Amino acid sequence: MKRVLAQNAVRLMLGGVTACLLMVVEIPNPVAPLSLVSEARAADVSISISTFYDDLSSHGDWVSYHGATVFVPVDVPDDWRPYTLGHWVYTEQYGWLWVSDEPFGWATYHYGRWGYADDIGWYWVPGTRWAPAWVSWRRDREHMIWAPLPPRRDPDLISIEVTFDTTPDFYWVVVPTREFLAEDISVVVIRDEPEFVRIVEAAEPAGDVTIQNNVVINKVIDVDVIEKETNQQVTVVEVSDTETPEQAGKLEKNTVTVFEGEVKADPDAKPAELKDIEEVKQVQAGRKSKPTEGAATTEQAPATGEQVDPEETAKPEKPTT
Repeated sequence: MKRVLAQNAVRLMLGGVTACLLMVVEIPNPVAPLSLVSEARAADVSISISTFYDDLSSHGDWVSYHGATVFVPVDVPDDWRPYTLGHWVYTEQYGWLWVSDEPFGWATYHYGRWGYADDIGWYWVPGTRWAPAWVSWRRDREHMIWAPLPPRRDPDLISIEVTFDTTPDFYWVVVPTREFLAEDISVVVIRDEPEFVRIVEAAEPAGDVTIQNNVVINKVIDVDVIEKETNQQVTVVEVSDTETPEQAGKLEKNTVTVFEGEVKADPDAKPAELKDIEEVKQVQAGRKSKPTEGAATTEQAPATGEQVDPEETAKPEKPTT
């Protein structure tokens, strides 16, 4: 809390003596540290991090990779990347919220981080804090651009620490601004490599992620701009909480159902089965296309005025390779 000492020149005549009345006004800090976001909106609802292991196991492989247990989706196209199969909706509480068409989306786009490695492809590191989307934004006059926030990569360990420094170029998803409200973003994504590179390199950061009352607010993209460029009115979607993760992600009659419960890290939790890392590498090696290797990085906007602390995660396992 900031204490603002305001001196009012209120003169009180007391027995011929002039006195000054000092008033101390306590003003709450409007932006809370990101480390406090673990207090989920549905504070009375919590699940173990093992729920991720159980629910996502039918949609991908869990592998031990550089000291962390990570999720690798299966049955996705060669050119697949996070935040492409679904669409954006606008909510009064949180701003732009990603609604995924994928069965694992309730978890992977609202908790944790996505990373990419040449040997296993895209992977997701579980996290404990909910957000409408964990992305960074860029834009130019004709395009909207976003990218998943990557996990921190140390030489011998992958961690979930939030970093706002750089994002590899190939993480970015580019769409024409006029198509930003498309119900299936995947069909409007710009995939032509020369055009993609030109747009990303010329784009500028769109704005800052903010934290208000311990909640991530994703209002970086101005609604008025979207309405003007798309020639459509942006519908403000209502948010309905659910205590059941499997029910999250549904959008019906302008109401989106979300699970915002607290996820408790459990150092003893682990997937029922860990996939052999070599098998996952073989699948990745057979893919027809990969992001450009050695792509340059671009700066991204930091969370407004805050020091970002590591998230609480399950205890990493020892590397198997």
